[in-house]
Amino acid sequence: MPTQEDEEELLRSVALQNAKSILLARQRAERELIESKEALERKTEELTESNRRLRESEARYSTALAAGRMGSWETDLVARTRIWTKEGMALFGLTLADGRGHVGGDDDEYRSALHLDDRHLVQRFHELADKQDSFTSEYRVVWPDGTTLWLRGRGQVVARARDGKAQRLVSIVTDVTERKAAEDHIQFLMHEISHRSKNLLMVIQSIARRTARSAGTMEDFESRFERRLQGLAASHDVLVSKNWQGAPLAELVRQQLVPFVEVQSSRFELAGPDTIVTAEAAQTIGLAIHELATNAIKYGALSEPSGGVSISWALGENAGASPQLLLTWTERGGPPVLPPSRKGFGHVVIGEMVERSLNGRVTMEFAVEGLKWSVSIPATNLVTDQQPSLL
Repeated sequence: MPTQEDEEELLRSVALQNAKSILLARQRAERELIESKEALERKTEELTESNRRLRESEARYSTALAAGRMGSWETDLVARTRIWTKEGMALFGLTLADGRGHVGGDDDEYRSALHLDDRHLVQRFHELADKQDSFTSEYRVVWPDGTTLWLRGRGQVVARARDGKAQRLVSIVTDVTERKAAEDHIQFLMHEISHRSKNLLMVIQSIARRTARSAGTMEDFESRFERRLQGLAASHDVLVSKNWQGAPLAELVRQQLVPFVEVQSSRFELAGPDTIVTAEAAQTIGLAIHELATNAIKYGALSEPSGGVSISWALGENAGASPQLLLTWTERGGPPVLPPSRKGFGHVVIGEMVERSLNGRVTMEFAVEGLKWSVSIPATNLVTDQQPSLL
């Protein structure tokens, strides 16, 4: 039989084994705890990095929306709520503290922000959402300060009920105000070009008819008609160079005189303040200067080597105290001049056409020293402020 000593030894052995097992278990638990902490730290670092990348991504997205003048929101047609991004609120001129809006009724901030003429589109958008997954839109919004923006975007249905009705949709829009302004400007220019083209054709038709009446032969007609068209083209060149905002009177006169004589020579004197005439006035004044120069080359001061012309203009007031522009053509040093025996097209241009087109008053003096022609026209034929470019 085992002795007491044997039993005590056995107990000590069992106790030692238990102690070793407990120690190993504790060591294993400590290692597992350390590994768990390390794994948790790694997960925490990964989560932190993921959050950092997410914030950067959201910041880039927000920056891209702001730079592109874009905004978005989500509409819940069941809960009747609308969640706005700050970019979306900025485009609509909204200031919702938590970005939460309301769908339907008088509190519908989206509908209230729309232009009065575009509010009927809200119902149309809801009908489209029930029928198709996405749709485009274009409308105006009016900010509280009266600023009006054109927006264009797309709605995307992201949830539907069993009956197919849209429940939630996401919308994104971009500011297209500048594009719409450009389209409107182009449309305006098209109408303006059409109007000017018709006016130009009427002027050319009038030149052709009146030139034909006074021309003796076809060659004579072709020569006169061509020169007059060149004079008209010279006026248009000046207008085009100034984007049709008007024509500087000095430049207009110089361009009309170029075909006849060296403008910088002593035979010409130009004097007057900086003055810009309207496009319509430029065409008429240009034709008048062209006819005066043509007459001076043939019969007047420019037909003699010693002859010259002074062209001057000044701003003043007539008897009725309304502003006027007085333009004067004075010839000197040429042969004696006499009133014409008949009125040709040139006489009609410098007289009747100028008065009718410019609402002016023309005077002509056939003095011994040369022809003196002057016209007084209302200041409505002048450009006082620079207008937006038409071309």
